[in-house]
Amino acid sequence: MMTETRQTVDLAAEVLQLETVPQPLIDLRDRPTPDILRVLAIGSPQVVNHFVMTMFQLGYARPEEWSRQLPTVNPGEVMRILTKRVMLSN
Repeated sequence: MMTETRQTVDLAAEVLQLETVPQPLIDLRDRPTPDILRVLAIGSPQVVNHFVMTMFQLGYARPEEWSRQLPTVNPGEVMRILTKRVMLSN
């Protein structure tokens, strides 16, 4: 239990460090294709980062694959976007 808590704290610190690195803007105007999935996480910074870390722990996406925190029109609310290529088998 203590090790899991320590890992979560270490991962959260890593995410905060990554967010200080400038990231390119995400252009969502491209043509959608069937193999692109966009996941949008919106909420308080703590909830959004917790979700990002949960997706990492489940092996779905690394924190650096997500956009930096972007403000929304609602005070105290942010969003992060994940764009993934998904291979569908027929």
